[in-house]
Amino acid sequence: MRNRARQRATTAGRGLVLLLLALPGPLLFVLYLFGLGVASLGLLWPGEWLVGRCRAAANLGRRLARDWGGVEVPVPYRPAPPEPQPDAEGWYRHDKALYRKPRIPRYLRRVVWLAEDPATNRDLNWMLLNTVAGAVLGLLAVLGGRTFLRAHGLWTRLLLSPVRPCRWWEWIVHGLHDLWHLVVLGLLAVVNLLAGVLLVVLFVVTHVLGAFVWWPWCNRAARLLAGLGRSLAGKWSGVAVDEVYLPFVAPLPTSDGLYRAGRMLRKSPRPAIRWARYRQAMTDPASARDLLWLLGDGPVTAALLAPLAALCWVFGWGFWIPFWIWIGGLFSDVGQPWAELPAPAKWLAETPLAGFPLGLAAGAAVVALAPPLVRLHGRWTRVLLAPTGKTLLAQRVRRLAETRADATEAEDTQLRRIERDLHDGAQARLIALGLKLAAAEQLLDSDPQRARELLGESKAESGQTLAELRALVRGIRPPVLTERGLVDAVRALALDLSVRIEVSADLPGRCPSAVESAAYFATRELVTNALKHAGAEAIRVELDYQQGSLRVVVTDDGSGGADPDRGSGLRGIRRRLGTFDGTLHLSSPLGGPTRATMEIPCALSSQKTSSSSETA
Repeated sequence: MRNRARQRATTAGRGLVLLLLALPGPLLFVLYLFGLGVASLGLLWPGEWLVGRCRAAANLGRRLARDWGGVEVPVPYRPAPPEPQPDAEGWYRHDKALYRKPRIPRYLRRVVWLAEDPATNRDLNWMLLNTVAGAVLGLLAVLGGRTFLRAHGLWTRLLLSPVRPCRWWEWIVHGLHDLWHLVVLGLLAVVNLLAGVLLVVLFVVTHVLGAFVWWPWCNRAARLLAGLGRSLAGKWSGVAVDEVYLPFVAPLPTSDGLYRAGRMLRKSPRPAIRWARYRQAMTDPASARDLLWLLGDGPVTAALLAPLAALCWVFGWGFWIPFWIWIGGLFSDVGQPWAELPAPAKWLAETPLAGFPLGLAAGAAVVALAPPLVRLHGRWTRVLLAPTGKTLLAQRVRRLAETRADATEAEDTQLRRIERDLHDGAQARLIALGLKLAAAEQLLDSDPQRARELLGESKAESGQTLAELRALVRGIRPPVLTERGLVDAVRALALDLSVRIEVSADLPGRCPSAVESAAYFATRELVTNALKHAGAEAIRVELDYQQGSLRVVVTDDGSGGADPDRGSGLRGIRRRLGTFDGTLHLSSPLGGPTRATMEIPCALSSQKTSSSSETA
């Protein structure tokens, strides 16, 4: 009996501790956000310290769930990013930008590490919701026993663990995440509206004062906010919004070395560059759409949030406020503090249990409506910020013109290389061969032994010349590619290498000759890069035909880190494919694996190539 009373007191004490630990949840939530904001402003040490203290509070909840509730809750925080290291030229890289010193790359890496960690959202949700649910479960543990301690542990695992034990729990957590996303989108909508109004005022002021050449700097701010909207639409709502702006065309000098800026000619190129940027900002349709989106995002987001706000009001009055009034009435002799409330609220306060079903229904409606509202916001963003069909067509025409020029230049370079190889190699050997044959003809009667030696040397040189010509022809187009097709040519390439290469193909026919040649040499370049730069030990090549396009996927287990902006070989592949309106999509995170996907629109002949898989 004494042991049972002691266990009862221990359980009540633990429930009281959980109740007290749940109360500072909103304060921790604010401090967590403040720490993230301080870190994003460049004050890494105080921001990370504050975030670390808040995470320590969440880890305390995990530890108590394990020790008191018997529920294991893992700690899912991502490890801190490594310190930036310089490349061979002493530059520090972050994404596609290079920096001379490591301070900015380190700052950007750590801010992304803190902000994009999924555990951050889970901590914030727990700090807000645990204030109510954790307090109620702690109070029930004081009154009811150990069962509610385990319930508190299960509740903690539900919010703080990346593993979801049940689908309907996943639905609730997903709805809460999207609800938090809507709150962020609402705050950003206010910022976008204020920025849009400010940009309209600046547009009028700059043109009235004649300082319109400074408008591109204002337009750049609109692009940044619109780019953030595109990014959030893709990440949160799953609605991809492409970004297409007209390219900047640098002004060229006239025949007398002057630069045109509007109707004036200047000696310095700076006014002409400012004028060109102004013309680009004024003529680009995407700039007008960015400004319209900034002005309209506020009203549209407010319309989306209006039903949620009404449901949240019902949720508060129907469940939480009557509940706390009822709890306060148990310990108060004041009478009825809710006498001055409106009639519906007064009725709920006088009969608080009647508001529970209404509050629960409103809360469930909020969780259910949050995901579709986030998707609606993403579609609204796509309506204004996605490029129009006319813009995409103009971009495609411009891209084809650029790739056609690149193809013409590449073809001219190839012809010059062939001419040089023939001149310096086969042609010189053939001339030498002709001279030796002429000398052998003259010595045939006077010195037959020497003539036979010259004939033997001529025979050996003719073999070497034939080998050089064959190598040159294979460099232009391998014979196996002409005779057997792309699949067998790739398999022959795999047989010549020492690493394991698996080739899987499913082509119902043969592609046009030019497409086969482009795909073969692009595949060879990707395989060579994987061996030379990534140190790959296994490579897989997949060839198939989908929706009117030849699709080639090259995957390797190398070190990754491939970047088309830094490698001339990958840029050459894109130019080669661009001639046929083809594309190259590259996924190459640091540490690998690297996956390159090439797609070339083409038609197939009727010849059947059987589906097969082969490892070389």
